This record gives sequence, structure tokens and C-alpha cells, in this order.
Amino acid sequence: MDTEFRFTKTFRRLVANTNINDSSLLATDYLNHFNEIVMILEMVPDMPEMIKEAIEWQPRSYVDHFELSSFTDKKLAIWAYENAPPDFFHAFEDLLEAANVVITTNINKIDSLINTVGEDQLRDEVSIRCKSISLVLEKISAVINGSIVRMDQHQIDELLAS
Repeated sequence: MDTEFRFTKTFRRLVANTNINDSSLLATDYLNHFNEIVMILEMVPDMPEMIKEAIEWQPRSYVDHFELSSFTDKKLAIWAYENAPPDFFHAFEDLLEAANVVITTNINKIDSLINTVGEDQLRDEVSIRCKSISLVLEKISAVINGSIVRMDQHQIDELLAS
């Protein structure tokens, strides 16, 4: 039995019965950071002043998220992440980079629309923008939950163009 296999098997045992996936060694709790910004953006049509809070939102790394959280197994989550299987780790990090670009771009687009379109059009635009963010978050969730998925540049560009 090779060392890498034993090492991964040990991590999988350590995360058993936690909210950390035993295949990817990642925790879905991290998605709360992104779900928060989607909820804020969804409030903008009814409370346009919420865009200020959205503009203040900053991407937060996986490690930073858990260091600042009250997640019960946060030290284990960080340790597992730092030792996640490379295929999961790289797919996850690539999607995070895409999510941060899509979120930031869409926050700026929504901000530019607030005083230039009517309430109904703003509501429609926010809905479209939140759906594009959610598409990336679904892929991140899939990786966390044990499926290796990726987005190519064309798919990311389509989300940014919407």
C-alpha cells in the first residue's frame, strides 16, 4: 500500500461523521460565504441601499472563512483542505476564481443599473445576475460533494456576458 493512499485513507477516516466530504475533503459550509452575497443581491430590487453592502463584499479564501467561522470542525476543515486530493483541490480553486470574478462583475453591473432602470427591469436583471452566480456555486458544490467538474473560459465568458 503506497503512502499517498494510506494518507488519504487516514484523512477520510478523520472526516467521517463531520460536514466535511470524505472524497473531496472539502466542507459545504464554505458556500455560506457566497450564499450570503446572493441573498444580499436578491434584496437590492426592494432595498437598493443594499448594494452598498454588496460592494463591500470581498472574496474570502477557504482558510480565512473557516478561521473566522464558528464551524465546529474548523481546524479539521482547514487541515483536510490543505491535504485535499489534487484533482478536487485544483477544480475547486479554479471554480473559486471564476466565482469571484462573476460575483464582482455582477455586483458592479447591478450597481450601474440601480439609478438607470425601473424597478421591474432591475428585478429582472438582479434575477439574471444571481442565476449566473448560482450556476458557478452549483459547480463548486458539486466539487465539494465529490464530483470533479470544471468550467472552461467560454462558459465563464457567457456568465459574464449575460
